[in-house]
Amino acid sequence: MRTICVAALYALALLSAGCLVSGHSNVERKGTYVAESTIDRITPGKTDKAWVRAVIGEPTERVPVDAGREIWKYAYSETKRSGGYVFLIFGASDRKVTQGSVFIEFEKDLVARTWRG
Repeated sequence: MRTICVAALYALALLSAGCLVSGHSNVERKGTYVAESTIDRITPGKTDKAWVRAVIGEPTERVPVDAGREIWKYAYSETKRSGGYVFLIFGASDRKVTQGSVFIEFEKDLVARTWRG
């Protein structure tokens, strides 16, 4: 009798292992994300506004600092959603929001410096 019970439990475990677990994930990005590889291509004193606009696009915000100096801000938010469940036993979901910004300071028409905020 014990052998039959163990065999039945083992068979149930094998049958349920492949079909009772399910999960999903999704990533949504808003704004302008600037990759590190793009920032690495910017050379202070050489890269100009036209190049930055052509490669990255229009900034989220422009802040005049003083005569001839301006800071461009590129902001983004990324939302990662994931969830899963084990049939009739457990269900869960997770949501993680990441926000970031890149700042590019111009002196006249040339990049003076860049940084992440």
